[in-house]
Amino acid sequence: MVYGFIYQENTRTMKNVLLIFYYFPPAGGSGVQRGLKFAKYLPEFGFRPVILCADSRFLKQPRDYTLLRELPNKVKIFRTFALDINWFYKLLWGLKLNKIVNFLRRNVFIPDGEILWLPFAIHKLKKIMATNNINQVLVSVPPYSLIFLAKYLKKHYQTKVCLDFRDPWSFGIGRKYLKPPDWVTAIENRWEKEIVTRADQVICVSSVMIEEFRHLYPYLDKNKFVCITNGYDEKDFPVSLPPIRNAKFTIIYTGSFYDELQPDILWQAILELIQEGCLNPRKIAVEIYGRNFRNFVLGKYITDPILNQIVHFHGYINHRNSIQILRAADVLLLYLGSGEAQRAIVTAKVFEYLRSGKPILAIIDSSGAAADILKPANTAFIADSSSIHSIKETLGNLYRLWEKDKLQTEPKWDYIQQFERKALTAKLAEVFSALEQ
Repeated sequence: MVYGFIYQENTRTMKNVLLIFYYFPPAGGSGVQRGLKFAKYLPEFGFRPVILCADSRFLKQPRDYTLLRELPNKVKIFRTFALDINWFYKLLWGLKLNKIVNFLRRNVFIPDGEILWLPFAIHKLKKIMATNNINQVLVSVPPYSLIFLAKYLKKHYQTKVCLDFRDPWSFGIGRKYLKPPDWVTAIENRWEKEIVTRADQVICVSSVMIEEFRHLYPYLDKNKFVCITNGYDEKDFPVSLPPIRNAKFTIIYTGSFYDELQPDILWQAILELIQEGCLNPRKIAVEIYGRNFRNFVLGKYITDPILNQIVHFHGYINHRNSIQILRAADVLLLYLGSGEAQRAIVTAKVFEYLRSGKPILAIIDSSGAAADILKPANTAFIADSSSIHSIKETLGNLYRLWEKDKLQTEPKWDYIQQFERKALTAKLAEVFSALEQ
């Protein structure tokens, strides 16, 4: 079936490029946006995308069929069967066998459970390479198991391989949270070093990530690393999002809390501000949209009667509706942890938050990559995620501005526009063009 719109393209001059993303529409979630938007806009820069991905029918992942309408006409998508270990983990969690899940994740499925996809992916990859005249490939991680597809391509084909790191691996939050045995860490470090060295280009979503890679591998050419951030698609924002003032001070969060992204410090700040008379509990609401577990998100405050009146959970919503819901916010919430493992992280929602022009309560590492991006935009109120005092001060300030009807921003649109998806895809096209020479 063909989805989407038709580009006015000269098919004789178009060059095929293979994009390998484990998750791709109709799989939903913020993680699919990067691959989708690259596929959407690459034809405008002379490259015809060919997609290899896992078939979403077999994945424990929400689906968003509205995304398929954005794909270029007649784009080739090769979907393969996948053994998604997350279904098995769900069963074990349901049986209260969490220790077995942790053991498997730390000792057996290395670097991650998606390694089970590789036999099916390689089988399909052989067919793609034999029939599509592919000279350049983008392999996007995580899942980090996909590095083995990059290694396979470098070994068996005369093709240029770009490795796209959406999240850091050896110095990332996943490693810190999972705490694998030393022998696993040593193996994964060796794998990362090998593939980063062999790849023709390494793309990172933040400049901080590039700094970390250059520190780890100082012998590599600095030009090997290119920053292409995540972004927003202007076509997802057909109208402006005007300032509004709700009857309650409404904080909206879109996405999931997981692993170390557990916001007890935020709940502590809210309760202390209420106790100090700085917040009226009847005039504040926190609306959370996405796949979340109430027990995890509220943590030790799960039974607090005040928070249970303030915090409301909504299920997964498709991407189009997630953009629309930003309109309803007085403030948008961005929450990241603190510490070295968080410094390079810039979640995809950052850029859609920026494009909304809404005030952002950014509880993040104030010296990290997310802060570097947010500060020049003039829409974020940044609180140090390790400091209860900083969070209380920032949240209290936002509330007081809201009470006085003075909660406004003056976005630096000239700065924000650099994160538009089409402009970012142009940078990817430049990488592909340079590798041809």
